[in-house]
Amino acid sequence: MAIFVGHFVGLLTPNTLWHVLGVSASTKQLIAMGAGGFFGLICFYGMVILIVRRLTNVRVRASGTRMDIAILLVLFAQLILGLGSIFVSVGHLDGQEMLKLMSWAQSIVIFDPTTAAASIASVHWIYKLHILLGMVIFVLFPFSRLVHMLSVPMKYIGRNYQVVRRK
Repeated sequence: MAIFVGHFVGLLTPNTLWHVLGVSASTKQLIAMGAGGFFGLICFYGMVILIVRRLTNVRVRASGTRMDIAILLVLFAQLILGLGSIFVSVGHLDGQEMLKLMSWAQSIVIFDPTTAAASIASVHWIYKLHILLGMVIFVLFPFSRLVHMLSVPMKYIGRNYQVVRRK
């Protein structure tokens, strides 16, 4: 959730608001790299556990589908690309590529494909691949169990405990 919120706030908050708050592009990039790296590593650890469990535990594997495994692997690849982009970002701490990515995301939200295409034309390939795989995840979303995260989580908090009995 932290990675999702970080992308949402980081990419869709207008640059002028960051300037009003006194945050320069280079400072914002450092914050994004630090927070993204921290939460990305936590997510990496959890994804490794999930993938290993899904592939090696007979009971878990029997209750899943090929799409479950495919989604986990696509999310894992996306995570690796995101973590890899941190190393690319270290090479240019001026925040200019981040501003281009922000412009792309904001242009997509307001349905301005011309500005969106021009915004990311010159960014590093790892960012482009990260964006492409992100769009693939959006396409796969309704056909996978990821769609369950749209259900209201408050019912989950107040529900009765699930009784699991061993044979």
